[in-house]
Amino acid sequence: MKRLIALLTVLLCVALPAMAEQRVFDEADLLSAATESQLETAIGQIGSQYSFDVVIATVPHTNNQEPRYFAADFYDYGGFGYNSTHDGVLLLIVSSTRKYFILTTGTGERIFSDSVLYDIEDAVVPSMRRNDFNNAAIVFVDEVGDRLQLHTPLGRANALFPFLVAIGLVVALITTLIFKAQMKTVRRQTSATQYIRQGSFNLSRVQDVYLYSSTTRTRIETSSSSGGHSGGGGGFTGSSGTHHGGHGGSF
Repeated sequence: MKRLIALLTVLLCVALPAMAEQRVFDEADLLSAATESQLETAIGQIGSQYSFDVVIATVPHTNNQEPRYFAADFYDYGGFGYNSTHDGVLLLIVSSTRKYFILTTGTGERIFSDSVLYDIEDAVVPSMRRNDFNNAAIVFVDEVGDRLQLHTPLGRANALFPFLVAIGLVVALITTLIFKAQMKTVRRQTSATQYIRQGSFNLSRVQDVYLYSSTTRTRIETSSSSGGHSGGGGGFTGSSGTHHGGHGGSF
């Protein structure tokens, strides 16, 4: 009996860390087992490399709770996030209402601004609409990893490289034009005055001829709606007291 209890204790100690490391929760049964394994591996690599958490949760419903508050509670009370600021991001998919929400926390609020989240949604939501949730989840994790890479010193240098090349080309072009201008010994004349013999030309008539008109229009921009997205702006605070950002919508 004591040996059995000891064995169960060892198994429990092994199981608890494994449960704590889980980052993909497919309660709505939208993902394949192979995809879940692939996602867990990719998320683990992101966590090790960037100290940033990524969580994916699919649920059949939210018990009439707003998706953003459900996502916040799931993240906060699940103990997710790195460092004291709980840095991370969570993708919530609700199958019954076909809604989603991307939750950002800690440094995730700064890295994944509204404009970045809209870009990620553009890459992920089309797969959701086709009910290809496996691809949607994989693309989401890939997009998160790519955005985090851009915030490393090497990533920022790579992002600036095309601009540095463009600036170099502009400087080279300007230098070439300057040298070219200095080599010219003959200048184009704007009038034929120097070719007219003194007293041989008499201008007797001057007339203005109307040729065409040019109209310039300036568009006045008006504010538009958020296109059905929720969240964003200044963020919100979950029931745990932790501040979050993010937004979502329907698919």
